[in-house]
Amino acid sequence: MNPMRELAWHERQFVALVVGGIPACLIGFLLGLWGNGMGGRELDLATVLLRGGYCSVFPVILACLMPRSWIPPVLTYLVGFGMGFGSSDGFAMFSKIIVAPVHWFEGRHTIIQPPPSHPDLPWILGLALWLAGLASILRGSPRFAAMLRRLEIHPD
Repeated sequence: MNPMRELAWHERQFVALVVGGIPACLIGFLLGLWGNGMGGRELDLATVLLRGGYCSVFPVILACLMPRSWIPPVLTYLVGFGMGFGSSDGFAMFSKIIVAPVHWFEGRHTIIQPPPSHPDLPWILGLALWLAGLASILRGSPRFAAMLRRLEIHPD
């Protein structure tokens, strides 16, 4: 038995999830908190691209560093980003959940749900996931690697 055998695909994904997933989730949460108030709250192309751009930097770096097992850390990063980005909605809903029993005793059984303050979040996360996938494909492509070698400057 060779103790240095190469990990199987599912083992590599599990290691990537355990080692990279928790830090990626925390980084995503902090970036989501930072980007929560950035730009307007309307669904316009400039805001989506701006938020999607800074949201995509970390997933693209992960996909370039580990092109064969980038999916678990990137997905946990996106979960953390979504939790941080939607924290204002969560905190607003939290107060309504606390007073829900009082409303129930009064005969009102509904919790009024305001529209989400960030309707662009699915587009931002989709853009980040797409760019990370593209980076992984390019990183693993022999044609792309050959093109990069042709662009290198050789001092001879």
